[in-house]
Amino acid sequence: MFYQPSRAHLRTLAHALCIAPTVFSAPLYAQETPDVQTQIKQIQASIGQIKSDYEQRIAVLEQQVQQLKQQNQQLVQRTQPSVSTLPIAEAKTPAAPTKTQQRLAKATAIENSITAVAPPPAAAASTPLPNLGGQNRSVELGAELFIDAKYSAQSQNPQNAYAGVLPNGAEGVPRGFSIGETELSLKGAVDNLFRAEARFVLEQEGNSTALKTEELYAETLGLPGGTKLKAGKYWSNVGYLNDKHPHEWDFVDLPLVYKQVFGGQLNETGAQLSWLAPTDNMLFKLGGEIAQGSNGYTGTYNSNYNQNKPRLGTLFAKTGGDIGDAHSWQGGVSWVRATTGNSSANQASYDLTNTAGNTINTLNFNGGNTTWIADFVYRWAPFGNPKAQNFKLQGEMFWNKQSGSMTSNFDCGDAGQCVQGSNFAQNQQGFYTQGIYQFIPNWRFGYRYDRVFNGTNSYGLSAYPDVLANSQVQSGWNPVRNTIMMDWANSEYSLIRLQLARDNAFGPGVYNNALYLQYIMSLGAHSSHKY
Repeated sequence: MFYQPSRAHLRTLAHALCIAPTVFSAPLYAQETPDVQTQIKQIQASIGQIKSDYEQRIAVLEQQVQQLKQQNQQLVQRTQPSVSTLPIAEAKTPAAPTKTQQRLAKATAIENSITAVAPPPAAAASTPLPNLGGQNRSVELGAELFIDAKYSAQSQNPQNAYAGVLPNGAEGVPRGFSIGETELSLKGAVDNLFRAEARFVLEQEGNSTALKTEELYAETLGLPGGTKLKAGKYWSNVGYLNDKHPHEWDFVDLPLVYKQVFGGQLNETGAQLSWLAPTDNMLFKLGGEIAQGSNGYTGTYNSNYNQNKPRLGTLFAKTGGDIGDAHSWQGGVSWVRATTGNSSANQASYDLTNTAGNTINTLNFNGGNTTWIADFVYRWAPFGNPKAQNFKLQGEMFWNKQSGSMTSNFDCGDAGQCVQGSNFAQNQQGFYTQGIYQFIPNWRFGYRYDRVFNGTNSYGLSAYPDVLANSQVQSGWNPVRNTIMMDWANSEYSLIRLQLARDNAFGPGVYNNALYLQYIMSLGAHSSHKY
């Protein structure tokens, strides 16, 4: 049998192995020379002295710091009076907002961002303004530049006047290559009570371009109870599409009813007063406007209307809200009334003649123009995220009535130029409805249906009752247009759109087949679109 050591023996062996290096090294240290040992002792003494000096210096510095603290405390006590001798200052903490202010803030948020499809705006650069009135101020001045260019191929001349309506200056998109509205916008807060906005537009007119002031207004920020006042030149807030800029449209052009009733859009110089109700979960807004009246809807100025009083007034009401996270809606009703003066245009495009074959050179209307508008918009975005997928259903209905006097100048043969006057009245209705579906991110498809009912014109007694017998104004034609579009947006700053349309707005049996290719680019801080 082999020998098996016990645990006690193993522990004894381990202790021996640990002690062995010490035992065997002792003779080596004993063999060192006295000079080496002396050097070691000197080094150890030097290290000890350095350590002692360092500790003494640290102690002195700490003592000095304590003395300085005591001196500073004594100085503060001498120069600062006690709290009991100071006057009690009233705390300037902001007052808690009232319930009305809280509701108004919610209503404003609903108005500005009811399931808005547009991404949030980019932050505008903060621009310091000069010292005015001894006060330094800094506001956010936002600058935007929109570039709109198009190509169109159309079977009919878009410069021709529409059939069945009085001339109002409305024209379609030019043939071939053209620029739309290249728009520069500057806006920001003036101070704590006012903000201002200016928009300048570069438009193509034939072979030349013209710079126009599209908007230039100031509006209040601090009126109580949700009241706001705007004054200057601006897009009227009637209807739904009227205050939208061309780069905000879902199609290349406006619906037919806008062109035939307003001659485009109501862009007036005047003042607007609006009130936003302080509601919790709903939008309710009322407003009214007075304006000078100077577009196709009101006609051109003449000596009879060179007056101080404005010629156009509006009233509007809007309401809306959210239905859960995925749905939102907005509806409104508007009223427009204008005194129309000398509403006329180039009649060559109308080819107006009487039954005797005499050509009508001019056709002027003076009277009143009243329009009612009903609008509705519905949006759907799954889970409240419109960037991935969304759908918008939009529509407006117009009721328009004109009544007054009609004056025509025409060539009556041997008698030379003849003047014909008569009473005139026209009832007109029209509507459009459209749907826009973003089926995947960045891609949208849309369809629009337009219909206008120009009604039957009424004429009073006339010495020459046949003057307008053959005119397109008297025809009462009811045009129809169908439009489809598809666009792609690489981002909120760039969009390319293809559009196809077919209409018969120029007369019975006259169809205009149109193809449009458009791009819209924007530079600068891009504001979110209105609902």
